[in-house]
Amino acid sequence: MLWLYILLGILLAIFLLLLVPVSITIKYENDFLCKLRIGFVPITIYPPKPKKEKKKKVKKKEPGQEKQEESKEKKPNLLQEKGLSWFINLIKKVAELAKDALKDFFKHIIINRFMLSITISGNDAADTAIKYGKLCAAVYPAVGIITGAAKCKKCGIDLAPDFDKKSKASIYFDLKARILALWIAGLIIKYGVKGIKLMFEIKDE
Repeated sequence: MLWLYILLGILLAIFLLLLVPVSITIKYENDFLCKLRIGFVPITIYPPKPKKEKKKKVKKKEPGQEKQEESKEKKPNLLQEKGLSWFINLIKKVAELAKDALKDFFKHIIINRFMLSITISGNDAADTAIKYGKLCAAVYPAVGIITGAAKCKKCGIDLAPDFDKKSKASIYFDLKARILALWIAGLIIKYGVKGIKLMFEIKDE
């Protein structure tokens, strides 16, 4: 019976780990900041920590190695081997898979905060007005798609033209979103299997 309790304990631990929330914070004002938090563990993605420079060792080429490298370069790539129609079909299949994966992913995301503020200016009043119109035409539909696909608790968009010639464009962005590790694991399994199937299909073509 001991093995049964051990197995149940392992399964319970895995289940509890899958209930851990994974959150991401992205900010931009004067500089870009991106942080990931898995449960209580914070991870700074950007800016990265400065790495110590390592001395690169120069490898000496052995006799006959240059000929091997030349023979490798002469081999035709997949595009040349399979043709353009195969490549276009591949792009379509990958795009469809990515589209479905993103749809499922956004369904389970909760956006706690989505704040965007942009002030735009141009060379003169007419140029500023044109740029402002293009900005609104691009930003509002894009934000609408994102906030419509995910559950958004707090959202604020502020786009404004600045007709002062001396002023410069400014951007402020603040995003905080979270998702349970359970959904991430489920999506990885679901679309990982689909991706493997797609690889076999491509290989057989």
